[in-house]
Amino acid sequence: MDWIGTPLRYPTKKVNTIVSVQATIEINGDISLSSLSRKLDHTNINKQILEAALNKHQEELTDRLCGERYSRVENRPFKRAGTTRRTLVTRHGNLTLRVIKVRSAETGGIFTPLLLDLGVEPRRRIVDDLVLESAEAATLLTYRDTVKVIESLTEAQTSRHRVHRYVQKVGSYVGEGRRKAVPAKVDVMYGDGTKTHGLGGGKNEVNVVLGRDGDTGCKHLLSLEVNKAWPMVAEGLTTKASLLVSDADRPMRNALRCKADSYQLCVNHAVKEAGNHLWRAGLPKAERRLILGRLRLILRILRSSVKKHLVDKDYGRLRWRISWTLDELAGLADELAAQGLVYTAGFIRRSANYVVTYARLALRDLRVPYTNNLIERLMGEVAKRVKNRWMHWSTAGLENLLNILLVRYCDGNLYSSLMGNFYKDEEPVIFVRVA
Repeated sequence: MDWIGTPLRYPTKKVNTIVSVQATIEINGDISLSSLSRKLDHTNINKQILEAALNKHQEELTDRLCGERYSRVENRPFKRAGTTRRTLVTRHGNLTLRVIKVRSAETGGIFTPLLLDLGVEPRRRIVDDLVLESAEAATLLTYRDTVKVIESLTEAQTSRHRVHRYVQKVGSYVGEGRRKAVPAKVDVMYGDGTKTHGLGGGKNEVNVVLGRDGDTGCKHLLSLEVNKAWPMVAEGLTTKASLLVSDADRPMRNALRCKADSYQLCVNHAVKEAGNHLWRAGLPKAERRLILGRLRLILRILRSSVKKHLVDKDYGRLRWRISWTLDELAGLADELAAQGLVYTAGFIRRSANYVVTYARLALRDLRVPYTNNLIERLMGEVAKRVKNRWMHWSTAGLENLLNILLVRYCDGNLYSSLMGNFYKDEEPVIFVRVA
Protein backbone atom coordinates (compact mmCIF):
# COMPACT_ATOMS: atom_id res chain seq x y z
CA MET A 1 0.00 0.00 0.00
CA ASP A 2 1.24 3.51 -0.84
CA TRP A 3 0.43 5.73 2.13
CA ILE A 4 2.93 8.50 1.46
CA GLY A 5 2.01 11.47 -0.72
CA THR A 6 -1.54 10.27 -1.38
CA PRO A 7 -3.91 13.29 -1.58
CA LEU A 8 -7.28 12.80 0.10
CA ARG A 9 -10.10 14.99 -1.13
CA TYR A 10 -13.02 13.91 0.99
CA PRO A 11 -14.84 15.73 3.80
CA THR A 12 -13.11 15.43 7.18
CA LYS A 13 -16.09 16.54 9.27
CA LYS A 14 -17.40 14.24 11.99
CA VAL A 15 -19.96 11.73 10.85
CA ASN A 16 -22.95 10.60 12.91
CA THR A 17 -23.08 6.84 12.51
CA ILE A 18 -26.14 4.81 13.47
CA VAL A 19 -25.43 1.16 14.27
CA SER A 20 -28.04 -1.49 14.94
CA VAL A 21 -26.92 -4.63 16.76
CA GLN A 22 -29.00 -7.69 17.48
CA ALA A 23 -27.69 -10.21 20.00
CA THR A 24 -29.04 -13.41 21.56
CA ILE A 25 -27.74 -14.40 25.00
CA GLU A 26 -28.31 -17.78 26.66
CA ILE A 27 -28.14 -18.00 30.44
CA ASN A 28 -27.95 -21.41 32.05
CA GLY A 29 -28.58 -21.81 35.76
CA ASP A 30 -29.87 -19.29 38.29
CA ILE A 31 -30.51 -15.79 37.00
CA SER A 32 -28.84 -13.08 39.03
CA LEU A 33 -27.34 -9.68 38.37
CA SER A 34 -23.81 -11.06 38.74
CA SER A 35 -24.46 -13.91 36.29
CA LEU A 36 -25.98 -11.50 33.75
CA SER A 37 -23.00 -9.20 34.07
CA ARG A 38 -20.51 -12.03 33.60
CA LYS A 39 -22.41 -13.39 30.60
CA LEU A 40 -22.50 -9.99 28.90
CA ASP A 41 -18.80 -9.59 29.52
CA HIS A 42 -18.12 -13.04 28.06
CA THR A 43 -20.30 -12.26 25.03
CA ASN A 44 -18.34 -9.01 24.50
CA ILE A 45 -21.14 -6.99 22.93
CA ASN A 46 -18.83 -3.97 22.87
CA LYS A 47 -16.64 -5.72 20.32
CA GLN A 48 -19.66 -6.42 18.11
CA ILE A 49 -20.80 -2.81 18.33
CA LEU A 50 -17.30 -1.54 17.52
CA GLU A 51 -16.99 -3.84 14.52
CA ALA A 52 -20.43 -2.84 13.24
CA ALA A 53 -19.64 0.87 13.70
CA LEU A 54 -16.36 0.59 11.80
CA ASN A 55 -17.93 -1.35 8.92
CA LYS A 56 -20.76 1.18 8.71
CA HIS A 57 -18.32 4.09 8.74
CA GLN A 58 -16.17 2.41 6.09
CA GLU A 59 -19.15 2.03 3.75
CA GLU A 60 -20.11 5.70 4.10
CA LEU A 61 -16.50 6.86 3.73
CA THR A 62 -15.89 4.76 0.61
CA ASP A 63 -19.17 5.90 -0.96
CA ARG A 64 -18.16 9.54 -0.52
CA LEU A 65 -14.82 8.88 -2.23
CA CYS A 66 -15.79 6.45 -4.96
CA GLY A 67 -19.55 6.73 -5.22
CA GLU A 68 -21.97 3.91 -4.63
CA ARG A 69 -20.81 0.44 -5.55
CA TYR A 70 -21.41 -0.59 -9.19
CA SER A 71 -22.26 2.99 -10.13
CA ARG A 72 -21.29 4.01 -13.68
CA VAL A 73 -20.05 7.53 -12.96
CA GLU A 74 -16.89 8.29 -14.95
CA ASN A 75 -13.85 10.42 -14.11
CA ARG A 76 -14.01 9.92 -10.34
CA PRO A 77 -10.76 10.86 -8.48
CA PHE A 78 -10.84 7.57 -6.53
CA LYS A 79 -11.79 4.01 -7.45
CA ARG A 80 -12.21 0.84 -5.41
CA ALA A 81 -9.19 -1.48 -5.60
CA GLY A 82 -10.24 -4.60 -3.75
CA THR A 83 -10.05 -5.47 -0.04
CA THR A 84 -7.53 -6.72 2.46
CA ARG A 85 -7.76 -8.25 5.92
CA ARG A 86 -6.41 -6.30 8.92
CA THR A 87 -6.36 -7.39 12.55
CA LEU A 88 -6.33 -4.69 15.23
CA VAL A 89 -5.74 -5.31 18.94
CA THR A 90 -8.14 -3.28 21.08
CA ARG A 91 -9.37 -3.33 24.66
CA HIS A 92 -12.15 -5.63 23.45
CA GLY A 93 -9.80 -8.17 21.94
CA ASN A 94 -8.58 -8.83 18.38
CA LEU A 95 -10.76 -7.11 15.82
CA THR A 96 -10.46 -8.53 12.29
CA LEU A 97 -11.76 -6.25 9.56
CA ARG A 98 -12.11 -6.59 5.80
CA VAL A 99 -10.87 -3.11 4.82
CA ILE A 100 -11.53 -1.60 1.40
CA LYS A 101 -8.59 -0.37 -0.67
CA VAL A 102 -8.92 2.71 -2.87
CA ARG A 103 -6.76 3.83 -5.81
CA SER A 104 -6.07 7.50 -6.53
CA ALA A 105 -6.61 8.32 -10.22
CA GLU A 106 -4.15 11.22 -9.98
CA THR A 107 -1.13 9.45 -8.44
CA GLY A 108 -2.03 5.77 -8.82
CA GLY A 109 -1.33 5.24 -5.12
CA ILE A 110 -3.40 2.72 -3.19
CA PHE A 111 -4.56 3.34 0.38
CA THR A 112 -7.25 2.22 2.84
CA PRO A 113 -9.54 5.16 3.69
CA LEU A 114 -10.85 3.62 6.92
CA LEU A 115 -7.44 3.08 8.52
CA LEU A 116 -6.20 6.46 7.31
CA ASP A 117 -9.28 8.19 8.68
CA LEU A 118 -8.93 6.38 12.03
CA GLY A 119 -5.25 7.30 12.30
CA VAL A 120 -3.99 3.70 12.24
CA GLU A 121 -0.38 3.72 11.08
CA PRO A 122 0.92 1.20 8.51
CA ARG A 123 1.95 -2.16 9.94
CA ARG A 124 0.58 -1.19 13.34
CA ARG A 125 -1.72 -3.64 15.09
CA ILE A 126 -2.21 -2.37 18.64
CA VAL A 127 -4.71 0.49 19.01
CA ASP A 128 -4.00 3.13 21.68
CA ASP A 129 -7.42 2.97 23.34
CA LEU A 130 -6.12 2.35 26.89
CA VAL A 131 -3.81 5.35 27.24
CA LEU A 132 -5.52 6.96 30.22
CA GLU A 133 -6.29 3.71 32.00
CA SER A 134 -2.69 2.50 31.66
CA ALA A 135 -1.22 5.82 32.80
CA GLU A 136 -3.50 6.01 35.84
CA ALA A 137 -2.75 2.43 36.84
CA ALA A 138 0.99 3.09 36.52
CA THR A 139 0.76 5.75 39.24
CA LEU A 140 -0.31 3.03 41.67
CA LEU A 141 1.55 -0.02 40.35
CA THR A 142 4.87 -0.79 38.75
CA TYR A 143 4.91 -0.90 34.96
CA ARG A 144 5.08 -4.71 34.97
CA ASP A 145 2.16 -5.00 37.39
CA THR A 146 0.21 -2.48 35.32
CA VAL A 147 0.58 -4.74 32.28
CA LYS A 148 -0.78 -7.70 34.26
CA VAL A 149 -3.77 -5.74 35.56
CA ILE A 150 -4.67 -4.22 32.17
CA GLU A 151 -4.46 -7.57 30.40
CA SER A 152 -6.44 -9.36 33.12
CA LEU A 153 -9.28 -6.80 33.13
CA THR A 154 -9.51 -6.31 29.36
CA GLU A 155 -8.87 -8.24 26.18
CA ALA A 156 -5.94 -5.97 25.34
CA GLN A 157 -2.30 -6.79 24.75
CA THR A 158 0.29 -4.35 26.06
CA SER A 159 3.83 -4.13 27.41
CA ARG A 160 5.71 -2.14 30.03
CA HIS A 161 7.38 -0.08 27.30
CA ARG A 162 3.98 0.84 25.92
CA VAL A 163 2.74 1.74 29.42
CA HIS A 164 5.84 3.90 29.91
CA ARG A 165 5.07 5.72 26.65
CA TYR A 166 1.48 6.31 27.78
CA VAL A 167 2.70 7.76 31.09
CA GLN A 168 4.98 10.20 29.29
CA LYS A 169 2.18 11.28 26.96
CA VAL A 170 -0.46 11.77 29.66
CA GLY A 171 1.99 13.17 32.22
CA SER A 172 3.24 15.82 29.83
CA TYR A 173 -0.35 16.80 29.00
CA VAL A 174 -1.36 16.97 32.68
CA GLY A 175 1.76 18.96 33.54
CA GLU A 176 0.94 21.58 30.93
CA GLY A 177 -2.66 21.76 32.12
CA ARG A 178 -1.87 22.16 35.81
CA ARG A 179 0.64 24.94 35.11
CA LYS A 180 -2.09 26.92 33.34
CA ALA A 181 -4.44 26.41 36.31
CA VAL A 182 -2.07 27.65 39.06
CA PRO A 183 -3.85 30.36 41.11
CA ALA A 184 -2.29 33.76 41.65
CA LYS A 185 -2.93 33.77 45.42
CA VAL A 186 -3.42 31.14 48.15
CA ASP A 187 -3.83 31.45 51.89
CA VAL A 188 -1.24 28.86 52.92
CA MET A 189 1.77 27.59 50.97
CA TYR A 190 3.67 24.41 51.85
CA GLY A 191 7.05 23.31 50.55
CA ASP A 192 8.88 20.02 50.84
CA GLY A 193 11.42 17.92 48.99
CA THR A 194 12.64 14.35 48.78
CA LYS A 195 15.14 12.25 46.82
CA THR A 196 14.76 9.18 44.64
CA HIS A 197 17.21 6.87 42.89
CA GLY A 198 18.28 8.17 39.49
CA LEU A 199 19.99 6.64 36.48
CA GLY A 200 23.68 5.85 36.71
CA GLY A 201 23.71 5.61 40.49
CA GLY A 202 22.83 9.27 41.07
CA LYS A 203 19.94 10.85 42.94
CA ASN A 204 16.88 12.72 41.72
CA GLU A 205 15.72 15.68 43.79
CA VAL A 206 11.94 16.16 43.84
CA ASN A 207 10.74 19.58 45.07
CA VAL A 208 7.02 20.21 45.56
CA VAL A 209 5.09 23.36 46.50
CA LEU A 210 1.48 22.94 47.61
CA GLY A 211 -1.15 25.63 48.20
CA ARG A 212 -4.41 25.63 50.12
CA ASP A 213 -7.35 28.03 50.23
CA GLY A 214 -8.47 28.75 53.78
CA ASP A 215 -12.17 29.22 53.00
CA THR A 216 -12.74 26.25 50.69
CA GLY A 217 -9.92 23.98 51.88
CA CYS A 218 -9.08 23.21 48.23
CA LYS A 219 -5.51 22.09 47.50
CA HIS A 220 -3.48 23.26 44.51
CA LEU A 221 -0.26 21.83 43.15
CA LEU A 222 1.67 25.07 42.70
CA SER A 223 4.99 23.61 41.57
CA LEU A 224 6.56 20.24 40.84
CA GLU A 225 10.18 20.23 39.75
CA VAL A 226 12.69 17.41 39.40
CA ASN A 227 16.40 18.14 39.72
CA LYS A 228 15.93 21.89 40.08
CA ALA A 229 17.33 23.69 43.13
CA TRP A 230 14.97 25.63 45.39
CA PRO A 231 16.04 29.07 44.09
CA MET A 232 15.06 27.96 40.56
CA VAL A 233 11.76 26.56 41.89
CA ALA A 234 10.97 29.88 43.61
CA GLU A 235 11.89 31.85 40.50
CA GLY A 236 9.37 29.94 38.41
CA LEU A 237 6.65 30.12 41.09
CA THR A 238 3.99 32.73 40.21
CA THR A 239 1.74 32.27 43.25
CA LYS A 240 1.77 34.49 46.33
CA ALA A 241 0.69 33.30 49.78
CA SER A 242 -0.27 34.80 53.11
CA LEU A 243 1.66 32.14 55.02
CA LEU A 244 4.46 29.69 54.27
CA VAL A 245 4.67 26.51 56.36
CA SER A 246 7.68 24.23 56.02
CA ASP A 247 10.18 22.10 57.87
CA ALA A 248 13.65 23.28 58.90
CA ASP A 249 15.20 22.92 55.43
CA ARG A 250 17.04 26.25 55.22
CA PRO A 251 17.54 26.45 51.39
CA MET A 252 13.84 25.79 50.81
CA ARG A 253 12.75 28.26 53.49
CA ASN A 254 15.05 31.02 52.25
CA ALA A 255 13.93 30.54 48.63
CA LEU A 256 10.18 30.44 49.26
CA ARG A 257 9.85 33.08 51.98
CA CYS A 258 9.88 35.84 49.34
CA LYS A 259 6.57 34.40 48.07
CA ALA A 260 4.77 34.65 51.44
CA ASP A 261 3.88 37.41 53.91
CA SER A 262 4.58 35.28 57.01
CA TYR A 263 6.51 32.12 57.83
CA GLN A 264 5.63 29.29 60.22
CA LEU A 265 8.17 26.60 61.10
CA CYS A 266 6.44 23.25 61.60
CA VAL A 267 6.51 22.67 65.36
CA ASN A 268 6.99 18.92 64.92
CA HIS A 269 10.00 19.42 62.68
CA ALA A 270 11.39 22.01 65.09
CA VAL A 271 11.56 19.33 67.78
CA LYS A 272 13.04 16.80 65.34
CA GLU A 273 15.70 19.25 64.19
CA ALA A 274 16.66 20.05 67.80
CA GLY A 275 16.93 16.32 68.46
CA ASN A 276 19.18 15.91 65.43
CA HIS A 277 21.53 18.61 66.76
CA LEU A 278 21.63 16.90 70.16
CA TRP A 279 22.41 13.55 68.52
CA ARG A 280 25.23 15.09 66.49
CA ALA A 281 26.65 16.53 69.71
CA GLY A 282 26.88 12.97 71.08
CA LEU A 283 24.40 13.45 73.91
CA PRO A 284 23.08 10.18 75.41
CA LYS A 285 19.56 9.15 74.46
CA ALA A 286 18.14 9.56 77.97
CA GLU A 287 19.39 13.14 78.20
CA ARG A 288 18.11 13.93 74.71
CA ARG A 289 14.67 12.72 75.66
CA LEU A 290 14.56 14.98 78.72
CA ILE A 291 15.51 18.08 76.73
CA LEU A 292 13.14 17.33 73.85
CA GLY A 293 10.35 16.57 76.31
CA ARG A 294 10.76 20.02 77.82
CA LEU A 295 10.75 21.63 74.37
CA ARG A 296 7.58 19.74 73.36
CA LEU A 297 5.86 20.81 76.58
CA ILE A 298 6.56 24.51 75.95
CA LEU A 299 5.17 24.29 72.42
CA ARG A 300 2.18 22.16 73.47
CA ILE A 301 1.13 24.69 76.13
CA LEU A 302 1.14 27.44 73.51
CA ARG A 303 -1.00 25.34 71.13
CA SER A 304 -3.55 24.72 73.86
CA SER A 305 -3.70 28.43 74.69
CA VAL A 306 -4.25 29.36 71.05
CA LYS A 307 -7.15 26.93 70.72
CA LYS A 308 -8.70 28.21 73.96
CA HIS A 309 -8.39 31.92 73.26
CA LEU A 310 -9.60 31.65 69.68
CA VAL A 311 -12.88 30.60 71.30
CA ASP A 312 -13.08 32.98 74.28
CA LYS A 313 -11.39 35.89 72.41
CA ASP A 314 -9.14 36.68 75.42
CA TYR A 315 -6.36 38.10 73.25
CA GLY A 316 -4.66 39.85 76.17
CA ARG A 317 -4.03 36.49 77.78
CA LEU A 318 -2.84 35.08 74.47
CA ARG A 319 -0.28 37.88 74.10
CA TRP A 320 1.04 37.00 77.55
CA ARG A 321 1.26 33.32 76.58
CA ILE A 322 3.26 34.13 73.43
CA SER A 323 5.67 36.23 75.50
CA TRP A 324 5.95 33.44 78.07
CA THR A 325 6.73 30.90 75.30
CA LEU A 326 9.53 33.05 73.88
CA ASP A 327 11.00 33.54 77.36
CA GLU A 328 10.91 29.80 78.03
CA LEU A 329 12.60 29.02 74.72
CA ALA A 330 15.29 31.62 75.39
CA GLY A 331 15.87 30.15 78.86
CA LEU A 332 16.18 26.63 77.43
CA ALA A 333 18.65 27.87 74.82
CA ASP A 334 20.78 29.55 77.51
CA GLU A 335 20.90 26.35 79.55
CA LEU A 336 21.97 24.30 76.54
CA ALA A 337 24.64 26.82 75.62
CA ALA A 338 25.99 26.62 79.17
CA GLN A 339 26.30 22.84 78.74
CA GLY A 340 28.30 23.31 75.54
CA LEU A 341 25.42 22.42 73.19
CA VAL A 342 25.87 25.59 71.18
CA TYR A 343 24.42 24.33 67.88
CA THR A 344 21.16 23.23 69.50
CA ALA A 345 20.98 26.48 71.46
CA GLY A 346 21.56 28.50 68.29
CA PHE A 347 18.84 26.62 66.42
CA ILE A 348 16.29 27.27 69.19
CA ARG A 349 17.16 30.99 69.30
CA ARG A 350 16.87 31.34 65.52
CA SER A 351 13.61 29.40 65.34
CA ALA A 352 11.78 30.82 68.36
CA ASN A 353 9.97 33.61 66.47
CA TYR A 354 8.99 31.25 63.63
CA VAL A 355 7.33 28.58 65.79
CA VAL A 356 4.90 31.15 67.30
CA THR A 357 3.76 32.75 64.02
CA TYR A 358 0.41 30.93 64.09
CA ALA A 359 -0.21 32.28 67.61
CA ARG A 360 0.49 35.86 66.51
CA LEU A 361 -1.90 35.44 63.58
CA ALA A 362 -4.50 34.11 66.03
CA LEU A 363 -4.48 37.59 67.62
CA ARG A 364 -6.12 38.71 64.35
CA ASP A 365 -8.63 35.86 64.64
CA LEU A 366 -6.87 33.86 61.89
CA ARG A 367 -6.73 30.10 62.16
CA VAL A 368 -3.62 28.85 60.38
CA PRO A 369 -1.74 25.53 60.55
CA TYR A 370 1.28 25.08 62.79
CA THR A 371 2.50 21.86 61.10
CA ASN A 372 3.16 20.90 57.49
CA ASN A 373 1.25 17.61 57.81
CA LEU A 374 -0.69 18.34 54.61
CA ILE A 375 2.36 18.19 52.37
CA GLU A 376 3.96 15.41 54.43
CA ARG A 377 0.97 13.26 53.52
CA LEU A 378 1.42 14.19 49.87
CA MET A 379 5.11 13.28 50.00
CA GLY A 380 4.04 9.94 51.42
CA GLU A 381 2.20 9.30 48.15
CA VAL A 382 5.41 10.10 46.29
CA ALA A 383 7.48 7.79 48.46
CA LYS A 384 4.98 4.95 48.16
CA ARG A 385 5.25 4.91 44.37
CA VAL A 386 8.78 5.95 43.40
CA LYS A 387 11.13 5.44 46.35
CA ASN A 388 11.67 1.70 46.24
CA ARG A 389 15.34 0.76 46.35
CA TRP A 390 15.32 -1.00 42.98
CA MET A 391 13.57 1.82 41.08
CA HIS A 392 15.76 4.18 39.04
CA TRP A 393 14.15 7.14 37.30
CA SER A 394 15.07 9.59 34.58
CA THR A 395 14.23 13.25 35.14
CA ALA A 396 11.46 13.45 32.55
CA GLY A 397 10.04 10.00 33.37
CA LEU A 398 9.78 10.80 37.07
CA GLU A 399 8.26 14.24 36.54
CA ASN A 400 5.59 12.99 34.13
CA LEU A 401 4.54 10.18 36.46
CA LEU A 402 4.34 12.57 39.42
CA ASN A 403 2.31 15.05 37.36
CA ILE A 404 -0.47 12.49 37.08
CA LEU A 405 -0.15 11.23 40.65
CA LEU A 406 -0.03 14.61 42.42
CA VAL A 407 -2.61 16.47 40.33
CA ARG A 408 -5.07 13.65 41.00
CA TYR A 409 -4.22 13.75 44.72
CA CYS A 410 -4.40 17.54 45.07
CA ASP A 411 -7.20 18.69 42.78
CA GLY A 412 -9.79 16.14 41.75
CA ASN A 413 -11.84 18.66 39.74
CA LEU A 414 -8.86 19.79 37.68
CA TYR A 415 -7.79 16.20 37.13
CA SER A 416 -11.26 15.15 35.95
CA SER A 417 -11.40 18.13 33.61
CA LEU A 418 -8.01 17.32 32.07
CA MET A 419 -8.84 13.65 31.67
CA GLY A 420 -12.20 14.50 30.13
CA ASN A 421 -10.56 16.74 27.55
CA PHE A 422 -7.74 14.33 26.67
CA TYR A 423 -9.71 12.60 23.88
CA LYS A 424 -12.25 15.36 23.34
CA ASP A 425 -11.19 16.37 19.84
CA GLU A 426 -10.82 12.78 18.66
CA GLU A 427 -14.11 11.23 19.77
CA PRO A 428 -16.61 10.42 17.01
CA VAL A 429 -20.35 10.69 17.49
CA ILE A 430 -21.94 7.25 17.38
CA PHE A 431 -25.58 6.49 18.06
CA VAL A 432 -26.07 2.85 19.06
CA ARG A 433 -29.38 1.04 18.86
CA VAL A 434 -29.36 -2.43 20.35
CA ALA A 435 -32.23 -4.53 19.09
